[in-house]
Amino acid sequence: MVFDPLRELPGYALRRASNASLSELTPKLGKLGLRVTEATVLIAIKNNPRITQSEIGRMLGIASANIAPMIGRLDGRDLLKRIRVDGRSHRLELSEKGADLTEKAFSVVKKHEEKISSYIPDEIREPFIKALNKMWADHD
Repeated sequence: MVFDPLRELPGYALRRASNASLSELTPKLGKLGLRVTEATVLIAIKNNPRITQSEIGRMLGIASANIAPMIGRLDGRDLLKRIRVDGRSHRLELSEKGADLTEKAFSVVKKHEEKISSYIPDEIREPFIKALNKMWADHD
């Protein structure tokens, strides 16, 4: 049997778990015609109507160079409504088509998250999530 010396390291374990999780979620969202990040952006807009593209980028840690083309693709699929704020800025809402697709995507994500949660014992779930969020916040 081959021994993996990195298996006990938390960062390595997180990366392996993340890869496993995404390898399951990606094809499920792909059936809806969405990438994981696109679904995340649509869910963010659903829960923050009239959010700006730059606010989404900051919230999700997506560079402005990447968020702009993604919003353009989603808008090109008639999933969004843009509300002009000034000459350059727009606030975003979901179109009816976007709201329907987001509900389907969110259902897939919630079911996926329930499966992930089943691996984490109830008594440590809350501190585990807090630790992960602190790691993310400290990185920013």
